[in-house]
Amino acid sequence: MSVDVNCGKCGEKITTMKMLKSIKDVLKHYDNKCPMCGQKLSTTDFVFDN
Repeated sequence: MSVDVNCGKCGEKITTMKMLKSIKDVLKHYDNKCPMCGQKLSTTDFVFDN
């Protein structure tokens, strides 16, 4: 199973995870910001679609 992680503001796909890891680990890699628009990302702002 894979999961797309998208920015809630601009919809940019940040990454696709094939193995689930914590959202905190994903966000840390991007300094808690969307690499496309700079929107601050929070673990409480995510919705999982598959």
